[in-house]
Amino acid sequence: MLNLFPTRRSKHHHNRGFEMVLAVDNSSITCNELSTSIVPIPPYRRSWSVDSRVKGFFAGSANIPMSNPYFAQCVIELTERPPHEIIVLYIGTATYDIQEYRDIQTSSFFSLGCTINSLDVDNSFLQFADIEQAVGEAHIVLASGGNTLYAVDRWRSLGLDVILKEAARRGTVLTGGSAGLICWFDGGHSDSMDPTSYREHMLCESRNTNHQQGPKRDWDYIRVEGLGIFPGLVCPHYDQIQSNGIPRMTDFDEMMTRHSFELGLGFDDFAALEINGEDFRVLTIPGKASEPSVWIKYADENGVLQTKLCPTSGKVRDLLQVLNAPAKHIRLDERMKACRTQNPFVTSISSS
Repeated sequence: MLNLFPTRRSKHHHNRGFEMVLAVDNSSITCNELSTSIVPIPPYRRSWSVDSRVKGFFAGSANIPMSNPYFAQCVIELTERPPHEIIVLYIGTATYDIQEYRDIQTSSFFSLGCTINSLDVDNSFLQFADIEQAVGEAHIVLASGGNTLYAVDRWRSLGLDVILKEAARRGTVLTGGSAGLICWFDGGHSDSMDPTSYREHMLCESRNTNHQQGPKRDWDYIRVEGLGIFPGLVCPHYDQIQSNGIPRMTDFDEMMTRHSFELGLGFDDFAALEINGEDFRVLTIPGKASEPSVWIKYADENGVLQTKLCPTSGKVRDLLQVLNAPAKHIRLDERMKACRTQNPFVTSISSS
């Protein structure tokens, strides 16, 4: 259902000297580095020609950053509207439309005076026209954290992916953290295979049933697809270790060896990347981090993985790079099939 709500007013341990040799044949690669580019541009990528209307604000995690008043104010300012004129559309598919996560991630927008609408497409039936109208009325679209693979699959099954891409071209501000970061890019380093992020587990947990999680299971990070509105392979929670005990930054480096044609961006939990047309900024929650922490990952001309701290501001064309032949150079992760089997989305939903 489409829920309408009335208006109401770390310390980093990053190893900067780390290098990893990539398993890719670079014998014919020469880097055509532009004088203004932050990192070299190889022949298989080019600088992204950004549409000046495209705007986004993307954080390394969801609940704390998206509920932070400073970050919410930054997102609001991208609309160039006063808060009382702004409609924020929350899409909570990645957390199965559970109200708790919506309330947390929209709380600061609500307090600042925005109207909050919720587009619930996981547990409710909506006509395509209703979905189109809800997105069309929004000035900000906030995608929740959660299970990225599930959410993007669900959106594509409904045609919501096309609607969101059209909204981006109109200048609707896109935002979110964690899964709400990955979904807007080509793809991401995802915890979508974590069984605690699966639909049955999260819904049972939210209903306070006697759901038994069972013994701790090992699970792998996987590369999942996003909507491709922004180019790049992104990693949220870059400075964190999750329940599988594997540091995200370490596993992301290993992922980059398997997906070495892509440009990578690692986002610390409390860091965010703001894209305002042709310009970008890297921001952090005051008191949560000592420096802006978005990390650029790329293979140099010798096939060695390089890591560079992203500047605090600059031109988007100097930061983001798009693949010349995505179908050739983006490798899909075969483990997505197993993940879909373990966490299938509901194809038939009652309208009651």
